[in-house]
Amino acid sequence: MNRILLASLVATVATACASSPYRQPYAEIRVDTLRSADPNVIPVIINRVDGETTLDHRYAVVPPGTHKVTVDVPPRKGFHLATQADFTITTEPCMRYYIDARLETRVTQEWTPFVRSVEPIGECREKFAAR
Repeated sequence: MNRILLASLVATVATACASSPYRQPYAEIRVDTLRSADPNVIPVIINRVDGETTLDHRYAVVPPGTHKVTVDVPPRKGFHLATQADFTITTEPCMRYYIDARLETRVTQEWTPFVRSVEPIGECREKFAAR
């Protein structure tokens, strides 16, 4: 029985390593945690990327290319429901994209997701520089 358990564990680890997004150049889509001076710029929650629910709602690791991202704005003062929006982002290899939402006004729930800033991922660039 121990051999079966060990073989199963080895197969699981091998599968996880083979499907790791870090084995090739990647990009990150992250929630921007820096507070904006603009009161109409608020943080979001990353809900899904390309239809797949994210495990951690603060970031997603994706291959370079075009992705459909679903983000939520959590309930805020005066509003009891979260709201959700989809947007498309084209990511480049070894780049990190910080996203936020821009409120149309502070008195409605209308908002638009946007990329607030972009930065290179140093360890990704070092690892894949030779390719």
